[in-house]
Order: sequence, then C-alpha cells, then structure tokens
Amino acid sequence: MALDIKASAEIAYRELTDDAERKPIEPNPMQETVWRYFANTNGLGIGLLLRGPTGSGKTEAIVIPALAHGRRLIMAYPTRSLVDDQIARLSKILANYSRLNHGKPVTLNIDTGATSERQTWVNGEETKIMGNVRRHLYQGDIIITTLDKFLYRFFGFGEPDKSFIFPLRINYGLKQSLICFDEAHSYDEVAFTNFTQLVRTLYERGLDVALMTATMPVKKQSYLDFLDQIDFVDQPENQQALAQFVLKRFPSRCYPNRTLTLVAAPVAETEEGESALPEALIQAVRGRFQADERMIVIAEKVEDTVEVWRTLKAEFNAQTHIFLYHGRLTQRQRKKVYDALSQADKADSGYILVSTSAIEVGCDLNAHTLITQLCDPDRLIQRAGRCNRRQEMSNAQIVVVGDDIPQWLTVLSAEDVQRYKECLQQQHNSIFQPKPLLECLQSDPRMDHRVEMMFDMLYEYVYEAKLENKPLHDKGLIITRSWEPSLTICTHMNDKKQPENAISVPMRSCKAAKDESLNREWVLYKWSFDQQEKKPMATDLRGWECAYTVDAVAHYGDPRLYLDSFDEEIGWVDLPKLFSYGFNQGYRRVLVRELDGSKHFLWYISGLRDMDASMITVVEDDIDSAAGDDKDDE
Repeated sequence: MALDIKASAEIAYRELTDDAERKPIEPNPMQETVWRYFANTNGLGIGLLLRGPTGSGKTEAIVIPALAHGRRLIMAYPTRSLVDDQIARLSKILANYSRLNHGKPVTLNIDTGATSERQTWVNGEETKIMGNVRRHLYQGDIIITTLDKFLYRFFGFGEPDKSFIFPLRINYGLKQSLICFDEAHSYDEVAFTNFTQLVRTLYERGLDVALMTATMPVKKQSYLDFLDQIDFVDQPENQQALAQFVLKRFPSRCYPNRTLTLVAAPVAETEEGESALPEALIQAVRGRFQADERMIVIAEKVEDTVEVWRTLKAEFNAQTHIFLYHGRLTQRQRKKVYDALSQADKADSGYILVSTSAIEVGCDLNAHTLITQLCDPDRLIQRAGRCNRRQEMSNAQIVVVGDDIPQWLTVLSAEDVQRYKECLQQQHNSIFQPKPLLECLQSDPRMDHRVEMMFDMLYEYVYEAKLENKPLHDKGLIITRSWEPSLTICTHMNDKKQPENAISVPMRSCKAAKDESLNREWVLYKWSFDQQEKKPMATDLRGWECAYTVDAVAHYGDPRLYLDSFDEEIGWVDLPKLFSYGFNQGYRRVLVRELDGSKHFLWYISGLRDMDASMITVVEDDIDSAAGDDKDDE
C-alpha cells in the first residue's frame, strides 16, 4: 500500500471518505477514541459496545479503522431495509479503499434473504464480475447482512455442498473478521435472546465483535457487560467534547434542542373498528404545516398510516411533496421513496412523510417536525433522531399523540409504561430529554429459554461435533426473531416462477376476524424442494402441516385481478384472509383454513407473549374436532 492509512485517523478518514459530492470527514472525538481503541488492543482482541448519538458517525467509527487494520468486516443489521440503506454509503468507502490497493480487487458482499450478490472495485472503478455474482461465501472485504441471515450462516445452513464454508470463513478466514452489529438496541424477546447468545459466543471464541447503539436501555446493556464500552451518549466529558467539535466544524449546528408536546387522543378502537388516532395525527399536521419545512408523521398500523397519507395528500399535495413509507411496500417502492426523500433532504426541500415505524431506524432524514403515535421510549428516541438531525433548526418540534400504548405494540411492563407516561408529562412543552425516558425501563428484558436451548444445541453440533444434536440441524430450524413464521404475499408468479410485488407477513395477520370470511379468490400453497428434480416445487397444503417446514406463498388465483386491486405506491394495506380461525392447543398455535368442506391446519410453537391468556383469542368452534384430527394424524 503506497499510503499507510493505518498511520493515523486523520489520514484514514481523509483517504477513505473523500468523494465528489462532499469533503472528506474529519474524525470527531468519538471516532478518534474508537480509532485509538483499535490501535491499542495489544493483541487482546476487540469486544466493544459503542454508544453514540444518532447521526454522530458510528458507522465510519467502526468501518474506517477496520479497513485500515486489514480486517474483514461483517456488518449485521436488524432489517433488510437498513442493509439497502448502507450499500451506497459503504460503496463509496470501498471505492476509495481500492484506489489505495492498486490492482487488487476490493469486494462488498450483500447477503440477505432477498439479495445475495457481490460488487467489486479495482483502482477506484467498479468492475464487471465474471461468473456467478451470488457466489461469494463471505470471501470479501465488507459483508453486509441481517442478524437473521448471519445466524443461518453461523450455523451452516444453506446449500448442502457449501453451507459449512460460512462458519469456516467467519471463524478461520485468511483475514481476521470483525463482526459488527448496528442498532443493537432494536432486538426484543426471541431476537434479543439470540442476539445476546450470539455476541457472547463470538466473544468467548476469541472473535472480534463491536456493537453500536444510540438508545440501548441499561437493563439490556447488563446482558452485555463483558464488553468494553465507549459512551458518547451519557458520559458528560465525551458529550461535551463531541458537542464542541460539532459546533467548531459546523457553526450552523447551534440548535441541538427539540420541543416536546403531548397531544391526548384515544388509541383504542371502537366496536365498529374505528380509531380516533388518524384524525388526531391529521389535526396535529394541520396546526404545524409549513410548505418549506420537512415533517415526518408516524402511526403504528399500516391502515392508519394510509388513511393519514390519503387525507394529507388531498389537502397539501399542491403545496409540498407527500410521501408514504411502510413495511408492506415492495422493496422496489421503498427504495424509490427513500431515494426521493434523500434527494429532498439534500436540496433542503419541504415534504410530508407519512410512515410506520419502518422509518425509525438507520434512515438519514432531517425533519423540522416529528409527529408520532405514542410508543416505547427507546423507539421514540430513535424516531427523534430523524428530527433536527443536524442541529440546525431553531424551532424543531416533537409531537407525541395518544393516551396509551396498545398492548400488542409494547414490550414494557405496566409499571414501566406508567413511569414512562409520567416522565413524558413532565417534559410536556419543554426540551426533549432522552435519558430520563430510558431510565423508566426498569424491568428485565424477557428472555426465552427455549431459544437459548436451541442455540446451544446447534452450536454444539456445528462447532463441537455433538452428533446427538444433528436431527435439529437436519430440520433446518432456527428461530431468529419470532416463533411465529411468515408467509409470502404476492400478486402473481412471473414466468420464472418468482413472486412479483412480494412481501413477507406474519401468518396470523392473514387470519379472518370474527364475522369475516375467507378471500376465496386467493390461492395458498407451499414450496418444497423436490429431491429428484433438484428444484423447488409448488404443492397443496395437506391436512396437518408444521409451519416451520412449509414455505407458504399466497397470491390472486387469477393473475389479472391484481391489475385492478394492487397499487404499488400504497402497497399491501388490507391483507387477504387466508385462515378461517385459530386456536391454541397445548404449546401449539394452530391456524385453520376451511375451504370447500375440507380443513387444513398449520401449527407453530406459541411465543411467550401468546402464553399470556389475556393475549390469546381462542376460537371455540371446532376445537374438539380439530384436536381429534390431530390425534388421528399423530
């Protein structure tokens, strides 16, 4: 390497972050501190929890020293959308890195459930990849993936002939790996159980790990107390140093505060299924709208979000851009919307973005006003990071709408919720203060011992050759985020037998409510791998099926129907009713599809929250006969 970027943080940041659109980044005190941490490990390895404010450059703080010290960097994110957001950011860094490694290919691998590909640069120019662009097997400079996919790779799931190459390269690659988990606060229950097990296991195996977060509560941090911590969120000296740096380099960033306002509104639906929340959000917008400013409006339910968007579009579309963003948009539409938002932010143009919580993590947006439905404190703080992100707005506002948090929306205990609401009330019409809100979370995270047991058994088989655990691995079963499986909703299958306009949704969200009937114009079937034909095949559901062994897909029976009923801009709002009803049977949750006189049963293991009787809707009809069918089947 002609230039030694390992020599200092200033050199590394200058060379790796310079591009045609902006000046290179000058490392801030947090980034300098992390650089020194990398440089002074003395061979003891890296085990780091980095706490930094939203928008403070945590990603560069890890990526730059990792590349400078010759590490293979694996970046794991909570969601696919976050992976998509990081591709352009990391591509610019790797293009610069390739200029410094004259003649040597530099590679970015993208590995998610939806995408598996690699991009390569030589001498600063992206090059055409010869051969299979999907064949990377974690051989690259930076791998970006999701926690779910990384768990599959870590345990050797995948193509039979290649699957165990992934554990080999994660643990014993030619280049030492650094595994970094961004947005580490984002996981709860099953996902948090897996996450803590994975981080501890990697650390104890001597692998380098780094976690990044802005809002991780103290109770969650206690499960990771074996890590070193660099804190630029709550440590006063670090806070002051970072603030002084920002103000010196960017004099216009002299307005760090945001005003918090509470708006009471009932969130519970009436017996007719109506809610006052959308109208309360709309009224909050009407009272604060400025055509040249940016506003983000967040509701939790897709149905509420679309209702708010339609009303605001009808009222304000002539004055500003109105965007819609939620998790049931196609990946193509989400990218289109986010690209348009990013361009508007760069141009300092006004807009109104109406979104679900899908926008709260990782998105680099800078709004004047945030109007959001009341949610858990760590999520509220994340959303607040999209408001006055660059601290240049003297009138930034956070408006919280709602009088309670629905039980399905929160992981907090009743006591935590009450403390939190009282703390919010104390901040009403004053400066938004994140730290007291996080301190309201005094209950321990809910850990799932069944997930811990499965993790340990898979680890013992893959890494310790305990063959008694092989049957679990052979089933290909790992619960990464929830015990409830998902199914694929799409408009139709294309000529290549691939789903078009596809999204994944929890199975139970397609269950008919009381007095609702099935959408008979939809078909539901399963994909399975035909060992003789060596390709996936579509087959009908049988009487009883384990949902973990079924790759369920649903679409319109007549492909022409979607032309009249699917709008890509709006996405999937009203999900099809594919199951007649559901019930609990011991440890199992059962969904029933009753059609043309026949019944099909899909079952999966109940989650801890489902085991709370107050959260389970038991359908009495046909439970006895269903149980009898179960006995016959067994």
